[in-house]
Amino acid sequence: MDPIRNIIKVRVNNQDYLYQYENAWDKEKQRSYSKHRITVGKLVDGKVQLGRKFLANNPQYKDIEFKFENHKLIAISDLPTVNDAGVNAVLSKTFPLNAGASYVLKEIAQQDGLLGDLKAVFPHQWKDLLALAMFFVIYPERNLANYDITAAHSQLGGNPLDSQRISELLESITADQRQQYMKRRLNHSCGGENNNFWAFDTTSISSYSETLSKVAYGHNKEDPEMPMIKIALLIDETNGEPLYYKVLNGSIADVSLLRNLFVDLAQLRDKQINLVLDRGFCSEHNFLIMFRNHVGFVAGLRSDLAIAAQTVDELMPSLRLALPECYSPTIGCYCATKKIDWYSVTRAHGKEQFPFYIHVYYDKQREASEILNMTELVESFKARLEKGEIPNAPYFRKFFKKKKDKQKTEKPDGVKPKDLYEFDVQSWVTFTQTCGCFVLGSSEVKSAPEALNIYRQKDTVEKAFNHYKDKCGGRRIRCRECALEGKVFITYLSLCLRLMLERRLERAGNDPLNTPRVLERLNSLVLYRHETDERPKLYWQEIPKEDRLLMERLRIKIPAPIFVI
Repeated sequence: MDPIRNIIKVRVNNQDYLYQYENAWDKEKQRSYSKHRITVGKLVDGKVQLGRKFLANNPQYKDIEFKFENHKLIAISDLPTVNDAGVNAVLSKTFPLNAGASYVLKEIAQQDGLLGDLKAVFPHQWKDLLALAMFFVIYPERNLANYDITAAHSQLGGNPLDSQRISELLESITADQRQQYMKRRLNHSCGGENNNFWAFDTTSISSYSETLSKVAYGHNKEDPEMPMIKIALLIDETNGEPLYYKVLNGSIADVSLLRNLFVDLAQLRDKQINLVLDRGFCSEHNFLIMFRNHVGFVAGLRSDLAIAAQTVDELMPSLRLALPECYSPTIGCYCATKKIDWYSVTRAHGKEQFPFYIHVYYDKQREASEILNMTELVESFKARLEKGEIPNAPYFRKFFKKKKDKQKTEKPDGVKPKDLYEFDVQSWVTFTQTCGCFVLGSSEVKSAPEALNIYRQKDTVEKAFNHYKDKCGGRRIRCRECALEGKVFITYLSLCLRLMLERRLERAGNDPLNTPRVLERLNSLVLYRHETDERPKLYWQEIPKEDRLLMERLRIKIPAPIFVI
């Protein structure tokens, strides 16, 4: 570290005070004069004590011991003093560790309460759990088989774990501990406010495993031919933090998940719940469950749902006129709302009635895009029929029907598939009538623009799934059955850390897309570990000014003491 220069000692009332001065040249008097000086501290028994005001303006000097010599304050290193002959002996016991990224992530976890919750729920395991989560954030391209080698050259904390010890750790995480941890994080959500919306969705993770019981064939969003497991995720739209996750059997349909979600959330939190759901969860049964459980929601509605289809038929003709009073500049499209009463009569609950707001939206640009894309798809189907192929796709079955053979004669062997199918014009007309239209339903939000703005924020959960798979090691689920839940919990923790860091960068004016570059730069900061006969000592290499400024913008305390080894 560079010494603090231009220091003078002034004795006042038997006390030596230290001041930093700056001189200037007086051209008229042809001599120098003191332009200004600031109080640095004082000398007590020959030791430098820096003043509180000076430290407040220069926090990088906190916890550093200085000595006063030749009008300078020079940092004193507590490394053992060695002569030239002993340099190699000292260096052989000093090891550089990549530590900047893990230091920043741990500080964020501390400030945002994640570390405190981990310590409370996992008093004996929290160090290892946090270290494994930081490993996935900093080294997303590596798997746990590389952990012990990577940890030997990094300051991740925790114990040096090989693959066997990691498996034992993952298997030791109980369902009760996971529930306790998520309950604590849910209680931190938005300071306990009741009006925040949580986005809920699922993603599929393909797997070749033949031993994991939850791997099954279902509606795989990435590869329809692959078996998979499902991960359900609940994201707070206000701060972007994952609050809840669940590992699901790959064959379970999204529409049947909400009942189990409400059971879990009832155990985790007893305050008001507001959900944002896509059309995959749309069903009359799910809406009735949410009404009965007093769960607020903004949900995408399928056009084939009876109440949605009826409302679209009623509102779309006026929306297609593109009247100015129907246009909302805040969302960039035409919209209208209809309030209906949702009725239900059952033996268990009797007659029930709930208000339900149906919001219909119409976008001319979306209409043109949907028609063009579907036209290209239909043309590709025709080309495949010309080649003798029969496409196995839902839209092919929607727009192409088998020809009716009125004569019921046997077809010759040379008949091509194109002769068996014809384009259904009526299906195309029905399709074009709803192009550019989309529908949302809500139990509480009365304004169409407000409902769409809330629904659009659902992309936070989509981004979270992308990070989970590609930035936090979520695609690699190679593990034993008994360690699956523990492995997913670790990747869930790493996703939380990653999103917390991105939120800090965004608030500091940095593009969150630069997160990999920021992590790489921080990870290049070196912490030296010096082995001694008693306990190891750690010394930070001098941190460049640019990285110190980044930490300050992220509201991270600059590590001290800082020494150049």
